[in-house]
Amino acid sequence: MTALDDEPAVAPIPGFDTAIAMAEAASCGNVSWWNSIRTHAGDPAAGEYAASVLLAELLTSSAHRSGIAVADVWDVARRTGRLPL
Repeated sequence: MTALDDEPAVAPIPGFDTAIAMAEAASCGNVSWWNSIRTHAGDPAAGEYAASVLLAELLTSSAHRSGIAVADVWDVARRTGRLPL
């Protein structure tokens, strides 16, 4: 068990499980696995929305950790095509 396991249970956003599975497949570079998850999802749009929410949380968290304005992190991501982690 990790410290994350001790977090209070919060209902995930719809499509969260699909978005996480797709991210895992993408991190492995397995396009076939990623596409299989996407095409077999009950509601692919929910997974796409959840992925967007997760990306927004990642960028916001990056800004807070770096002590810079959130708008600046969005700008850097747009200009460079990379996540400022």
